[in-house]
Amino acid sequence: MEEYSVLDIFSYVPKQKIDLEQLETIFVNEINNVNAATNGYYVEKYKQIHELEKNIKIAVEDLQNEGKKIAFIKKGRKIIAVVGYKVA
Repeated sequence: MEEYSVLDIFSYVPKQKIDLEQLETIFVNEINNVNAATNGYYVEKYKQIHELEKNIKIAVEDLQNEGKKIAFIKKGRKIIAVVGYKVA
């Protein structure tokens, strides 16, 4: 199983609802398929998607410019966080 290091998280939900530590835990568990869709959250690795909200598209472009791999944490069909990561 590959190991992943989270480098950046851009969250689009209030900290009171889900904090960065919880988002990182969801990412690590889901990217390794430990808990499939924990509480309705899941991770989707970035593929060239053209229809992103402007703020999400900016985060993706920033992470790409830094050479980081990108994944989305989603709840249902909604992106709630963009994660920049590397494979250790």
